[in-house]
Amino acid sequence: MLYNVVLFLHILGAVIMFMAIAILTTSMISMLHAKETEKIRLWSSLAVRIDALFPLSTLIIIAPALYLVFSTWGWGMAWINVSLVALLGNSFLGPVINLRRLKGILGAADSENGEVPSAELLSKVRDRVLWISVFIMVMIIFGILFLMAVKPPLLGSLITMVVAVIAGFVLANFLLARVKPVKFPGAVPHL
Repeated sequence: MLYNVVLFLHILGAVIMFMAIAILTTSMISMLHAKETEKIRLWSSLAVRIDALFPLSTLIIIAPALYLVFSTWGWGMAWINVSLVALLGNSFLGPVINLRRLKGILGAADSENGEVPSAELLSKVRDRVLWISVFIMVMIIFGILFLMAVKPPLLGSLITMVVAVIAGFVLANFLLARVKPVKFPGAVPHL
């Protein structure tokens, strides 16, 4: 019975993390397509607030996971060790890279008075490092889910994470390349 409750809590943490990353990516995509400063302000505010779910979900995932490892699986399973390192890596990306940049977008949007966002604000929204970081996080989460379901040996686990990182990098760059720059009235075209 205790095993099932702990497993439920572990899965609940994963569900919370998936919900948080879905809301974060929705917010970022909405900012990317926003043509008004107020919409960027609203979406960036949501993105900053939703970031608080990542530490909570990580805690809800790791605490039961440690019980499961010590009571059932042991540390000899490569997929467990790789998943733990990947989850801790994601926990680093969130506050160190993403949150700082998202707060920068929110601060820039809050300081603007115009209805149309400035070029500086739009460049913060299109920050390539932010987008790559978030999409790598997304793909790492899917990679961890794959490892939990398939339970591959060390080489398969490492390949899974490498593919996840590459896929996140490619997806972020693909999305940014497909977004057309916003044209402002009276702007001088680049020659």
